[in-house]
Amino acid sequence: MKCVLTLTVTALLCTAGAGLASAEIAPAVQAASTVARHSTPTPPQRITAPAAGGDTAPAVQVAAVAPAVDQASTAATTAQQAMHAVLPDAQDGFEVFDLKTGAVLTSHNAGQQFAAMSVVKLLIALDALDRNNWETLNGATQQEIHQMLADSDDEIANRLWTAGGGPAIVTRMVGQLGLTGTQPPDDPGEWGDTLITPQDMVTVYRYITEQVPGADRNLLLGALADAPRIAADGFNQYFGIPDGMPHTNWAIKQGWGTSGSQAVMDSTGLVGTDLRYVVVVLASAPADSYSTVPAVVTAGAGALASIVGAAAS
Repeated sequence: MKCVLTLTVTALLCTAGAGLASAEIAPAVQAASTVARHSTPTPPQRITAPAAGGDTAPAVQVAAVAPAVDQASTAATTAQQAMHAVLPDAQDGFEVFDLKTGAVLTSHNAGQQFAAMSVVKLLIALDALDRNNWETLNGATQQEIHQMLADSDDEIANRLWTAGGGPAIVTRMVGQLGLTGTQPPDDPGEWGDTLITPQDMVTVYRYITEQVPGADRNLLLGALADAPRIAADGFNQYFGIPDGMPHTNWAIKQGWGTSGSQAVMDSTGLVGTDLRYVVVVLASAPADSYSTVPAVVTAGAGALASIVGAAAS
């Protein structure tokens, strides 16, 4: 079964591991809320994927200050070792990006494709907002997007996927965001089989935080920060970032399920003070390892917490 997160419309920020919304609104979300919901925002401009060496996308205009090579290399090696210690035959890819400096802090297999599972719901939501010309959605539609992202509601995803033309959603978002490794599913009905890469997911989060108009950004980030531990289908979606980085703020979009013969677990999101860092950890393994792959992603996220902490100091 392919599991997906649903969107929540509250702007409260969750603290990983707590399972409850924080009483404080994250600065990134708070800033978004300053834009009047009744205004007509200018559609976001296209940004391109950051280069593996840490170059900033043209629309961002921020100097890319990469961490020391040995620090990035050590973090990548440590994360790989942690993940393979849990499951030696797991395939993995990850990237950590600093939104403040425009630098890739560490990266491994950032261009490798993995099934998106629930993570494709970010593209479904962005496309729905774009097709509405970034104007304020009615309350019912906002609630649907919130629930789709935060609670992993597949039924809502199915409806929005069909309304947007299915695979055409992915094609439009690839062009809009300049994604380089994202592909629509071969089977138009299997949205979870959309292919994504760690690098492309960094671009998606950069687009949300840097290009999406304030009211819509507030809607998206509020939903991602409001993800409960138990998703709509009963799956524990706190693997990866929430359980691997339990002492930081986060706004996440998780994905889990099977694609062909592979079990796939994806943990993606914004973490840290002011939601400064994009963290993407993707992993797959033979389907009979389904119950173990979440621990693989959690081990990777836990190892990557060190470089996020080092960058913040």
